[in-house]
Amino acid sequence: MGLMRVVLSYWLICVFSIGSCQAEKPEKYVPASERKRIKYATPEPGTYLKPGAYQVLQVINRVMEEPESFEKPTQWAYRIFSPRLKKTVDTAFTYRDRSIPVRIYYPTRQSLEGNQPVILFIHGGGFSYGSVAEYDLMVGKLAKITGMIMVSVEYRLAPEYPFPAAVDDCYDVLCWLQENAIKIGGDKGRICVMGDSAGGNLATVLTLRCRDDRRPLPECQVLIYPGVTFADTMYASRVYFGLSSMRFVLDEAFLRRVRSEYMGEMRDVRNPYLSPLEADLTADLPPALVITAECDPIRDGGRDYAKRLKAAGVEVEHIEYSGMIHGFMSFHMVIRDAMAAMKYIRDYLDPLMKKNQIIHE
Repeated sequence: MGLMRVVLSYWLICVFSIGSCQAEKPEKYVPASERKRIKYATPEPGTYLKPGAYQVLQVINRVMEEPESFEKPTQWAYRIFSPRLKKTVDTAFTYRDRSIPVRIYYPTRQSLEGNQPVILFIHGGGFSYGSVAEYDLMVGKLAKITGMIMVSVEYRLAPEYPFPAAVDDCYDVLCWLQENAIKIGGDKGRICVMGDSAGGNLATVLTLRCRDDRRPLPECQVLIYPGVTFADTMYASRVYFGLSSMRFVLDEAFLRRVRSEYMGEMRDVRNPYLSPLEADLTADLPPALVITAECDPIRDGGRDYAKRLKAAGVEVEHIEYSGMIHGFMSFHMVIRDAMAAMKYIRDYLDPLMKKNQIIHE
């Protein structure tokens, strides 16, 4: 049972709804009272956790300390909060003589009508954890909010399958979609790559590999608190949140284990398909929406990647959620900013996909 699933099951016993929110850029969060500023303060001066993120982080840390106490999550909570979709299909795409499992989400009646935009979603988990099933609630909700077909890929995990196995699996799924999207009701000319954390790394690496292989590029890339480098750069965010006595989801020990397990025998931390921040970024790469969380050890790498893409001439939109932690979008049932971020993604994708529908038709 994954950490996200355990935490959500525990937390949903207590919380049943969140208010509506608009897809607006978040403002810097500073608690109104001195008492709250003390309570929600983080190791980084002037940075505060929002109350919802603070509460979720408390539960995460309890689970990490006493996992046996949370072995039986409440499945009824998942039934209640699972989004209602028109159709979900578990299947596999075969490409280059290999079969890769995927789950396809059809959220609306229109998504079943054919010639629809497709989002290839790549889950996080430090390249060693996570699965299509663990991300089902988040991906289902994203599909429901965007109204687009979502394809979630079950790529091979380290350490059993180190780099570049995950890259190869995701790339093969993208290639299959580019050649066969019509078979699932999709438009091969309107494919977006999206991923969170490790999945954000893989999503942007796909754009680099498509460029290098001279294949069609995805229409855009949505990178959600992505891990973009394996170089041992001690960013301020890594110091404040990765080395803190309070665990901010990721810590230094976890980040180093990820590096060891995913890299395997690879020694070149600057390989562009491993560390896209170190890649040769060019203006012909797809437009990017980069989402970062303020209280996240890998925040500054995401910030730098957005800056480097923009400096290369790529159309970039970077949005950072103040007071949020790594992985906050997985907790969309209890954190308002998670829903706001999903709506922001929808609003980012809509005009791009509609514009390009006219071009491709």
